[in-house]
Amino acid sequence: MQLGIVATSELFETHVIGLASAASARGWSCRCFLTDRGVKLIQSAPFLELARSGKVRVDVCEHSWEQHGDGSRPGGITLGSQYQNAELAHQCDKVIVL
Repeated sequence: MQLGIVATSELFETHVIGLASAASARGWSCRCFLTDRGVKLIQSAPFLELARSGKVRVDVCEHSWEQHGDGSRPGGITLGSQYQNAELAHQCDKVIVL
């Protein structure tokens, strides 16, 4: 099973971390795409720890990062486009959009 999570706001931090952690605990692979204000999640230490753990693949919309990020290039995180979002939707068995 592959779970996809699309986060559109930093307000969903607890939900994204909980869902990704639960998927990993079940042995599922997990992908996460951050867009709009959801890109701010990579400024969260708990989320960044999860992203760098290898338990979840995280892609960040570069356009949204330019609008809502802090200006730096996030280390260890892939900046991409809506192509990664479409790829997630195509490859994942289930997709949750928050």
